[in-house]
Amino acid sequence: MFGWLVRNSPLLPRATATVVAPVKSGRLPGYRTKATTTTPAAPTAAAAAADADTVSATHGLKPKRKSRARTEVDDTRALVNLKVAELNDILRSCGLPQGTGKVRKIAALSEFISASYDLAQNRYSETNKNEARSASKVYECFVPKEIVSIDIGFRNLAFVHISRDGTVLDWRRVELLKEAAFEPWVLSNVVAEFVQNVLPLRKSALCTYLIEHQRFRSQGSAAVTDSVMVNNLVEALLYANLRHAGAHVAPINPALVSSHWGFIESRKNPTSSLVDEDGADISNKEQIIEAIIRMDNSLQSQRLITRTQLSLIKQVLQHQHTTRRTSATRGTSSLERSNLEKRDKRGLAVTRDLKRRLVKKERTIAMVQEWILASLISEAQPGSGTSVAISESLQSDIRLFLDEYGSTESPLGNGCYLKFSTQMAEMLCTESKRDDLCDCVIQGVAWYRWQHYITGILEKYAPTVCSC
Repeated sequence: MFGWLVRNSPLLPRATATVVAPVKSGRLPGYRTKATTTTPAAPTAAAAAADADTVSATHGLKPKRKSRARTEVDDTRALVNLKVAELNDILRSCGLPQGTGKVRKIAALSEFISASYDLAQNRYSETNKNEARSASKVYECFVPKEIVSIDIGFRNLAFVHISRDGTVLDWRRVELLKEAAFEPWVLSNVVAEFVQNVLPLRKSALCTYLIEHQRFRSQGSAAVTDSVMVNNLVEALLYANLRHAGAHVAPINPALVSSHWGFIESRKNPTSSLVDEDGADISNKEQIIEAIIRMDNSLQSQRLITRTQLSLIKQVLQHQHTTRRTSATRGTSSLERSNLEKRDKRGLAVTRDLKRRLVKKERTIAMVQEWILASLISEAQPGSGTSVAISESLQSDIRLFLDEYGSTESPLGNGCYLKFSTQMAEMLCTESKRDDLCDCVIQGVAWYRWQHYITGILEKYAPTVCSC
């Protein structure tokens, strides 16, 4: 009221009648500042998840940051010139999530390159203390000499120990518990004994331990089952025990591994993802049924391949066996189709996801069995120094099969091929849970392929991003 009277008083000159009204900020009346201080908002769940992805993408290390006021544009200029599709290819080949937005992609990739270079320097310092440092030698130390890839499970935990040249040093499945009992005081002792007496323990500069990141839900269910809780507890205890032993541990996302090997179908395909994550239908019932039928046919064909591979392995090992004949072209019968038509869309979505998981399981087993066959064939060659004896006719059958269904590409991405012993091939033939054994192998091989690709990225972009 006082301010209104002053502004409208006829007794005061108009030039001096301007008085600033009191500011409702707890300060003295009439005092106003140009800049105000605000309290930063608490991080959201999305931001927390992004921070978690950043930690896993930087190898657990904090990159040595420089003052970005002057060098930010210069350091990332090589990355800024890349297109979004090129950035996505680099992120995918490095085993990183692609994220959204070009600015975020560049920032994530720049930080990852800095952390990767720091890790390479640390490994070089620990293994080459008396040698002159050069950039090429530092980059070579980025890929560890050995890895131990662990597929989590309280009943069916599997791990594989692989060297950089492709030699499989150890490979087995371990039963930690018979039942999913959530008893931390019991499981802590079991995991500690497993790490100390079963896992090969190596220095952090020589070996990296890969642990499959666990999910919090089972098949989209809202309930958290006992098995999911126990598996997450096993994961946490493995991290604690391995890091206490001085090992270098890295998480690995199973979805990125599946995407790397082509096990996850493209979302752009209208028949590959007919129901989105929250259960909303995005296609009609007939399309879902057609997708299930195609997956069923693919499953039967894939099972025939894995059974043929296993039969060939047993023949190499001179096992007596009988092979069940299964038609690879058997489709879903009319009766099965009529049963599918009686279900609702949600039930069909569950069936489709089950078929998809079964196809992935068979493809995983087929991939590892292919590598075992190739290893057995190479060991049978003259001059290999092994005692594997394979007849010429059987070698010819195996080569014809690998030429038709296999791949000639180096699994590790560095020109090296996996080398399995005959004892490991024997173990796989008698193992009931071959899928768990094969999961840890493709996980470790995918990670090794990423590391060899990252070495090339370091050679190309580290001099500018890290100013090294």
